Amino acid sequence: MKKIAVLSLIFSAVLFAGESSISGTDIVPRTINFLIFVAILWYLVGNKAVEFFRKRKENIAAKFQEVENKLREAKAKKEELEAKLEEAKVTAKNIIEDSKNEATVIYNKIMEDGKLELSAMDKLFESYKENELRKAKKAIVKKFLEDVLKDIHISSEEAAKLILKAA
Repeated sequence: MKKIAVLSLIFSAVLFAGESSISGTDIVPRTINFLIFVAILWYLVGNKAVEFFRKRKENIAAKFQEVENKLREAKAKKEELEAKLEEAKVTAKNIIEDSKNEATVIYNKIMEDGKLELSAMDKLFESYKENELRKAKKAIVKKFLEDVLKDIHISSEEAAKLILKAA
């Protein structure tokens, strides 16, 4: 880089030392001055500019890579969540089916228990009815015997003993 700057300075000195052969224009000296200015500017700022743009390029590439990674992660997470959603739907369907089956089983159990309880209540009612009929028969027989035996002057207990001996 230094060699270019030195050569351009020597070249410009040689050109300005002699007279210009171009008729009345100063385009050549201006071009040479511009080239010298660019060479000096490049010498002073060139490496820094190249480094700046290289770092900027790397930063942009890193951010782009980061965005791509986040996009991949988001897609993977989306797929994972969709799989979990499908799994949850299947689980929900299974729970609903199990609940329906359980409700049917509970309904059948309640109906069976109700039938058993109704049957037990029928038996209890029959037993109570028979007991009440026996009591009523005893009361009627006792009343009848008391009415019949009132004239005989025998107590109902003695009459019961006589009936039992006869039977």
